Amino acid sequence: SSGINAEYGELAHHLKLFAMASHLVWDLVKKNNCFLMKRGNEQFSKDPLNLKGKNCFMYSGLVHKKAIGIKREKDNKGVLFLTKKVGYDHKPTKAIVKTKFTRGRRRTMKKIRNMICRQHYRRELKMLALRRASALMRSQKSSDQAPAKSKKN
Repeated sequence: SSGINAEYGELAHHLKLFAMASHLVWDLVKKNNCFLMKRGNEQFSKDPLNLKGKNCFMYSGLVHKKAIGIKREKDNKGVLFLTKKVGYDHKPTKAIVKTKFTRGRRRTMKKIRNMICRQHYRRELKMLALRRASALMRSQKSSDQAPAKSKKN
């Protein structure tokens, strides 16, 4: 959705972040950014490119040049695979590419795995992305195919 792109663009415009090194950007935004949620002693992130939901450098999609994210499709018919383009640091609203996968669970998992590995999108997040996509598709399957109750006489 355009809301994801608007939030990234607004944050980058105000802070001029994307021309700096990742670690420097992280030092600037780790305690205060628009995706941060503080609950007690824990810090979480609502960043769409953060697979884990934790506010830490490794999972942050805001500071890395290449980032991936998995979201539920609006109509509950598949998953949305988000990737961040490398050369669009100066245009962060155009940096996020959304790819819809709706055809099947195995096919979707294979496509996600191939996109991460072949395009070199941070291999350390591959299994995390696959687990998240699998969990989303499993939850959609159970809601779509509710078993019919049999009557016993």
